[in-house]
Amino acid sequence: MTTLRKTATSGTTTGMTAARVTALEKTAAAFSKISFWRTVVAMIFAAGLYSMYARFALGFQAATNLTDPQPWGLWVGLGTLCGVGLSAGGFAIATAVYILGQERYRPILRTSVLISFLGYCTVCVGMLYELGIPWRIWHPIVMWNRHSVLFEVSWCVMLYTTVLALEFSPALVEKIPWTRARELYLRWHHSILIALVLAGTLLSSMHQSFLGGLYLITKGKLDPLWYTPYLTTMFYLSAIPAGLAVTMMAIYLCVRSLNARVDMNILSDVSRVIAPLLAIYGVFRAVDLISRDATQYLWMWREATLLFWLEIALLVVVPLVLLNLQKVRNTPLYLYWTSAVIVAGFMTNRLNVSITALQANSAVYYVPKWTEFAATLATIVAAIVAFRYAVIYLDILPKNPPRERWMVPSTPAQA
Repeated sequence: MTTLRKTATSGTTTGMTAARVTALEKTAAAFSKISFWRTVVAMIFAAGLYSMYARFALGFQAATNLTDPQPWGLWVGLGTLCGVGLSAGGFAIATAVYILGQERYRPILRTSVLISFLGYCTVCVGMLYELGIPWRIWHPIVMWNRHSVLFEVSWCVMLYTTVLALEFSPALVEKIPWTRARELYLRWHHSILIALVLAGTLLSSMHQSFLGGLYLITKGKLDPLWYTPYLTTMFYLSAIPAGLAVTMMAIYLCVRSLNARVDMNILSDVSRVIAPLLAIYGVFRAVDLISRDATQYLWMWREATLLFWLEIALLVVVPLVLLNLQKVRNTPLYLYWTSAVIVAGFMTNRLNVSITALQANSAVYYVPKWTEFAATLATIVAAIVAFRYAVIYLDILPKNPPRERWMVPSTPAQA
């Protein structure tokens, strides 16, 4: 009996020890998943949630430093103007593939459409922050004001977001296990695809330009370096190369970090399209300044002039120099950083138009509140996280085959 009792006690102790070891292993595995970047993302989301609470519960003044003389700030400049412009790659690539028959760009088509869709989702979220009474965002659907540029912009954003959702939908539907429903939807989608692309090209072109039209009503308040009757054209010409640059950056990062397989010569082909587009924008900008006799403002020693030259350097001069170097065009890493410069120049341009060019006449020096940065950054990071998981779990880009291990550790023999 004593022996049996000892055996039972020993077995119970062994079981409890094994349970503790299993619990410790699970805890260690959980902590091993907490990496530096996941911690950073969690902190950004936490700050974003507080910013959301401050905006919708505590009011506008608690969440922003905006005033009546400076009513549009970071949320408009970065959230809307940059969000819409940097999403232009979707309609550009879709038009090239489906309308112009440029099949060499098909491998990056879904990536560009996904970037555009997520970009417009961030714009819609940003609009909720921008609006004084955000729960009335649905009003343009039923309350039409045909004399307002914002009415056109709101309708185009809603319609183009819907078009992008339909364009991207096959990537989701392909994962549906019901073969009959899946094939039926894909056949229907194929029958309307060209119409979707044409509608997307028209809608995106309209509001890419009409976002610039919002600032045509600020004549006399917008700095002469940026105010021009051709501001709509400027917005359109700068958005396409910037949107293509974002697509190039995303492709490079997917190949580098997400096991995607893409012929990197595509990036070189896209760079050959971006260069002339930037040159056209630069020439058009110079001709416009000369024709309006605004060149006198180019040499004034002031903050606005310095930011103007920073914008021109990043968006036109530096990219054109780099993209005309064969070593840069043939090296994916160099193309990535060149694209980053283009995106930085584009964002500088949109922030200059929405903030720098207005505050000189508003007599108010606007500095965004930290909650404005937190809300914007959380929205952008959410889109990046969604893009990452879409590339991993959906057929957005072809994947490299798993590496074969030439040495497999053998399992220990059981006694």
